[in-house]
Amino acid sequence: MTSPLPMQASVQLWLYSLLLPWHRLLLSLYFRQVVIHGFDDLPVNGPVVLAPKHYSRWDPVVVSVLSVEPLRFMTNANQFDGIQGWLIQRLGAFPVDLARPKVSSFRYAVDLLRSRKKLVLFPEGGIVRDQPVRSLKLGLAHLVQQAEASTGFQIPVVPIAVQYEPGPRFRAKVSIQILPPLYFQHYWQGDKKTTIEVFTQAVERSLREGVQRLGAPTPLATH
Repeated sequence: MTSPLPMQASVQLWLYSLLLPWHRLLLSLYFRQVVIHGFDDLPVNGPVVLAPKHYSRWDPVVVSVLSVEPLRFMTNANQFDGIQGWLIQRLGAFPVDLARPKVSSFRYAVDLLRSRKKLVLFPEGGIVRDQPVRSLKLGLAHLVQQAEASTGFQIPVVPIAVQYEPGPRFRAKVSIQILPPLYFQHYWQGDKKTTIEVFTQAVERSLREGVQRLGAPTPLATH
């Protein structure tokens, strides 16, 4: 039996249900087209970790189209001020200090996976526009390893490439490339430390492959 989630995990389902059709309408009106490739590679039920390329502030809004049920987003703590913070916290986001991540945020993410939720974690650690994919840190692999150790089941990690043509702006074409799920235990090297490093490299390679399939955009300065 799974343990109850912390209070901040309580998505307001009435609010989510109310905004869901408006979210779809917003995407259809703002963007010229949203095309999804590889949808069959996306697990239907949790637990699962979605690991998208982070190119724009639009990414969470775009990635949300992949699921009817609420996604839980590990989100930079500086995004939780004012009305925006009130809203996104009730729609599934929870804060993490990217400069000094706290153990509590890590444990909370593990609790979400233990409760079979779908977790979105941008593995580059922030918006990256000056290169196709920034080298990934080990946090994602550590999280999956810990969650699997505490649950006893394998948790798929799904790299996702996102591209905006000609850029993340009004009437752009959005392309989403879902890559096949990766499993930590499939990369077991005999010890946890080495496996975490190898698995992180595998996630990065897959994410780069997805970006290449869509056609890597011209690097821009990060704002």
